[in-house]
This record gives sequence, structure tokens and C-alpha cells, in this order.
Amino acid sequence: MSGRVFRAAGVALVSTVFLVACSSGAADNRPPATTTDSALASSDPPPVGSIDHPRPVACVSSEAHSEESATPAGTKSGTGTGTWTGSPSRPPSRPATPAAGGAPSRAPSDGQDDVAVGPVVWPGLRLMADGDQNAFGSRNSDGWHYKVAIRLRAGTTVTVTIGAQERAQAALEYGQGFGYAPAPAVTFQACPGSTTGFPGGFLVAGEGRACVPLEVRVGDGAPQRVVISFFNGQCPA
Repeated sequence: MSGRVFRAAGVALVSTVFLVACSSGAADNRPPATTTDSALASSDPPPVGSIDHPRPVACVSSEAHSEESATPAGTKSGTGTGTWTGSPSRPPSRPATPAAGGAPSRAPSDGQDDVAVGPVVWPGLRLMADGDQNAFGSRNSDGWHYKVAIRLRAGTTVTVTIGAQERAQAALEYGQGFGYAPAPAVTFQACPGSTTGFPGGFLVAGEGRACVPLEVRVGDGAPQRVVISFFNGQCPA
């Protein structure tokens, strides 16, 4: 190869390397990719029943006032026990729910055993601090399912949330349209013209004995805290 040809080839090689280097440098100098607004808009919303999106349970006469609908599917209304015929993930047996606004106790409530927070009342809930668990609920692989209605003053909207320290062990089981599935937060909407009772209850995992804190928020107000004893004796406030 002559010197002239060699020099020409060398120039071509250096030019190629220079172009590659410039191309690489241009790529490295580009700003990093950012998440677009459309990608953010497509992110999934919080699931219904979560802390950020409480389960809505509205004033519906067939849910709030009907004795038949007050008993979850698979139970025998009025028998106190009933046989569950649904999915294995749901309770195999549950006592019938009291009439809307009624107490879960064997005797009519006189108010002293109720738990009340503002416009919210759980009739007879204090009776679950001790005694016979089987008189108030039943057990399956999820834990203990306790039946107790919640009663709201007419026209009120209330959100009930399980306290953070017990969310891994306890849940709310309200909302016929949601199959009474466990949820950490539920928003209740009472009927405008009358006190409204909603059937449902609580799930407490394991042996079903716990002090469960609840946060009760009326409308957009500040939450009020109450601690419920589920067969765990006296609980600290």
C-alpha cells in the first residue's frame, strides 16, 4: 500500500471514530426520561374499601331496614346460627344479624351496653368485652366474625376506620353490596328522614380477642377515637 493510500485510510478511520464519539456524546448529554402526565393519569386509583377510598355504604331501604337483607346470604334469619353455603373464604357459620338498630345481646339494649360516638351507635357492643364468643359470632380460617349493627342519626355521613395498629388483625364487615367483605374503612350515609341502621359487624383474626381502636369521622370533621374490646377484658382508652 502506498503512503498516499495509507494516509487516506488513516484519515477515514479517524473521521469515523470522531463521528462515533460525537454521536455517543450527544446521546449522553440528553436529559433523562421523565414520567409524562398521561402516565401519571393512568395510574390505578386506591381500591374501594381502602384507607384512601373508604367503602361507601349508602341509605338503601333494602339494605338498611329489611330483616331479610340484614342477614348475609347463606345464613338463616332468626335462627342465631345458620349454615354458610358460599365461598370457603367467607364464614362457614354466622349468627343472624339483629334487626337494624337492634342489639346483638339476648336481651333488649337499655343503652348502657351501647358504644356511642357522636351520631353513631353500636347497640350492645360493650357486651363483647367478655363472655361467650359463640353467642356473638363464629370462626373460620380468617378469624372470628362478630355481628353487630351500626345505627346513624338521620342525614349524617360518618366514616369509620380501623386504627393503624390493628389493621393487620381487625376489619369492618359492612356493606351488603360488597358481600360484607372485610375492609379497613367504611363511609356510611344515613337516610335523610330517619335514624338508619346498617347490618354487618367486625372481623378479628386469630383467636378473636383484641382491643381494636376505631376512628370515627363525622362529615369532614376531626376523627374521634374509641377502643372496642372483643373478648379482651378492659381495654385502655
